[in-house]
Parts: sequence; C-alpha cells; structure tokens
Amino acid sequence: MHNIKKILALVLVAVSVFSFSSCLKYTSNILEFTTRPDQPVNTPGEVQTTTIYITENTTQAPPVNIEVQTTLPQEITTAAPEQTTAAPVIVPEVTTAPAEKDPSSWTTAEILKFATDAVTKTKAYTNNVTVDHQEAFDVRVTKAPGGQLVMSTADRIIASVAKPSQEVLTFTNGRTTNAEGENVPLLLPKRGAFTLTEDGIATAYAKKSGNDTIVHIQLVKEVGTLTNHPKFHAASVGYLDASDVDLGSTVVLNYLDITYSGSTMDFVINSDGYVSSVVYKIPIHIAVEAKIVGIPAAGECEGSQSETWKINW
Repeated sequence: MHNIKKILALVLVAVSVFSFSSCLKYTSNILEFTTRPDQPVNTPGEVQTTTIYITENTTQAPPVNIEVQTTLPQEITTAAPEQTTAAPVIVPEVTTAPAEKDPSSWTTAEILKFATDAVTKTKAYTNNVTVDHQEAFDVRVTKAPGGQLVMSTADRIIASVAKPSQEVLTFTNGRTTNAEGENVPLLLPKRGAFTLTEDGIATAYAKKSGNDTIVHIQLVKEVGTLTNHPKFHAASVGYLDASDVDLGSTVVLNYLDITYSGSTMDFVINSDGYVSSVVYKIPIHIAVEAKIVGIPAAGECEGSQSETWKINW
C-alpha cells in the first residue's frame, strides 16, 4: 500500500507539474554603416618650358679681301609665364548609398540589438494581421519510485495532458487575441519586455537569406526554482512557472528545480525590419520532490518546450 501511494503521488505531481506547460510565459533597429567615397585630389598644372630655336643666319660682306664674318646660331630659351592658379578640375559628384554590413560579420551585441529592435518594432505594429501559432510540450519521466511501471504510467498521463496545440491569432493595434478573445503575448514574455542582455547569450550568428535576415541565438544554461526564476529566459523565451499555481491543500512541493540547457531562438526578419517568424526551443530537466496527502515522492523528467510564431504580413 505504501508503494502504491508513492506511485499515485508521483503521477499526481507529474501531471500537476507538466500541466503547467500552458503557463510558459513568452516574451527584436537596423544597423547602418555609412562609407564616404574618397574625395578626388586636384593636381595643379605643371610649369611648362618652351624652347625656341633660331635658324642659322650667315652674312657675307661684299668687299674682296675682307674677312667673312659668320654669326653662329644661338639657342634662345624663353620660359612660359608662370601660372599662379591651376585650372579647376571639375569632377562630377558621386553619391554612394550607405554600405550594408554583412550580417555574418556582426558581433553578438549587433545581433542582439537587431533582434531586439525587430521584436519591438513588430509588437508596435498597428494594422491588422493574422498570426499562426503552434506549441508543443514533449516530456518523459526518467526517474521515479517504483521503476519503469511508474515512469510509463506517468508518461501516458503527461502525453494526454500536454498535447500539441495550433491556433490562428489576430494581431490588431498591438494586441494579440485568440478565437476566444483572450490576450496572448506575442513574441514577448507576459511579465515584461524582451530585455535579453549579451551576457545571457552562449552563441549567436546572423546571415542573409534572400531579402530576409536569419538570426540564431542560444542562451546560457540556467536553473530556476519555485522562487528564483531564470533571469535570461525570463527576459526572452519565458520559463516554466509553478510559483503562482494552486495545487490544492493535498499537494505540497518541497522543491522544483528546472534546468534550462541551451534554449534557442531562430528569427526570420524581413527587409522592413519586422519578424516574419520565430521558433523557440527550450530543453529542460526537472527535478521535483513533493508531499501529496503527506506521502513524500520524488522524480525527474526531461523534455522540451517548443513554440512557433508565423506572422502573415
């Protein structure tokens, strides 16, 4: 009977914890580089020297017995007048558009700013668009009292609760709503703005794809608890939050440690600086210990949360 209660306790904890998947709170200016064209250099005109040669001139006196006098040719060099002002050289003005820096050479700070500005600009859009939203939560129990039987049972219960979802949202005047008229946070955490900082990024890269810019950001590893939320995940992709969920008087969580390892964000940003689509992938490891009706139970789970947004501009 004691083992059965432990099995029941773990299943209840697993269902309670992973039914929180709907509680994941989700939370991107364009860099311009101006290159000035080289200014032409005008070279003043050079001083020209003109050499004039006078043809040989021989004069002979008519009297006989008088010595003939011959005038040898002389070279006379006359310098051209010195030019004090060089003639102006007219060079047509060339207008060069600002050179766009190749995204593949951006720094992490530049990538982060580009993504942040795109998210901010997208959220501020005031016209009407639709948004395709998909969400999936894949979890499996890796440790539980009772062994494989408990883990298999818990996996089946979790799978029945955390089913993939797909919906079409309406985005109007900065407000995203579902078919029931409920507000849905678009691209941003529900509890705040997209405020990710550079020290929260493990790796990042950007590249061009036609007229679009692809941005990939991977977050650093973080651990969240019931009371301490992961700083960088809370500022970007969100986190699993059980602190404000009422489990009832029969369930008491002793601890709930959630390790976020390598969460990623993959943005597609169009030429106008708006987010066309983004995919969040959040791998997690959960260690939980609880008391249900006074019976202690502990278990571990691994899985991932994924969320896709596609904005139909």
